[in-house]
Amino acid sequence: AIATLERGIARLPGSEDLLVRLGHTYLVTGKAREALETMDKVLASNPASLDALVASAGVLDATGRKDEARGFLERALAVEPENRPLRTSYAANLASSGRLREAIAVYEGLIRDFPAEQAFYQFAGIAHSYLGELDRAIARLRQAVAIRPTAVGYFNLALACEKSGDLREAANNFRLYLENSQGESEANIRKARAELESLEKKLGGPAS
Repeated sequence: AIATLERGIARLPGSEDLLVRLGHTYLVTGKAREALETMDKVLASNPASLDALVASAGVLDATGRKDEARGFLERALAVEPENRPLRTSYAANLASSGRLREAIAVYEGLIRDFPAEQAFYQFAGIAHSYLGELDRAIARLRQAVAIRPTAVGYFNLALACEKSGDLREAANNFRLYLENSQGESEANIRKARAELESLEKKLGGPAS
């Protein structure tokens, strides 16, 4: 595929479509440097190419260059400010860079625009939990499992409740996690079992 695209570009060196396809092909074959260089060529002729901006952000984020990736995401959002996947990627970049309050602001905007999407409540709740804002974290995580109960949702809610001192609700949610833990990592399952056992000892028996 790469050889075919390169031959096409040799005949049509200014073809944005072929360059974008080549960049994506480099990306999926693990050639990050070549992908980035190819997308740079696209952006040199069309700075508003959404495909090239998003692909460049993905390469940079995957290689740990978070700040540079965020710059490309911001340029992409200037082109399509309402783009849901872009906004989600931007919030994730902020959160993984430690800019949790900014990430929460983006997630809250997504919640307003997409109130039925469980993941946005969960991501906001996790960010609040990292900041130690446990009441807000628990409120958002409860909304997440109310919209769509998931194992990871119960797990995160249990952790937040345990941190807040609500041991009974923490135990209940660890139990719900374990009852729905198919496909979960063995590490998380072991942690949930250990936490539940510890909580039940403190509570004097199984939580109800």
